[in-house]
Amino acid sequence: MKLGWLLYSLRYIWELAQNILGLIIYLLNTKKITSVRKTNGRLLFENQNFGVSLGNYIFWTPSINDRNFNIPINLKHEFGHSIQSQIFGSLYLILIGLPSISRVFYSKIFYSVKKQEWANYYKGYPEKWADTLGMKHYKI
Repeated sequence: MKLGWLLYSLRYIWELAQNILGLIIYLLNTKKITSVRKTNGRLLFENQNFGVSLGNYIFWTPSINDRNFNIPINLKHEFGHSIQSQIFGSLYLILIGLPSISRVFYSKIFYSVKKQEWANYYKGYPEKWADTLGMKHYKI
């Protein structure tokens, strides 16, 4: 067994909870995926609906960038979340996933009340950190 395969397997197990959820999301959205790439042991699924990073599965959309040209590229942002996943293992869902999804829900409520995008979405934890990691480590 090559060391690369062993490290990949250990990382898959370390992030098992996210990988299971990522696989489920992949299976539920296969028809919405417009392209697939692989980088650093991660599968990058381009779609037109959403962005989320779950273990080895990164779902990203270029349409998020159309709403506000000041935000980092969605793919790099989601790649940053995948690095957070590597750091925290299955605790990622609690330490990163819950705060992140809370920000998503808050931004949706903000939009429904104010009829404008919430400008602070990417300025707080864990989104700003994901941007920093993604910008530093993902090379297009």
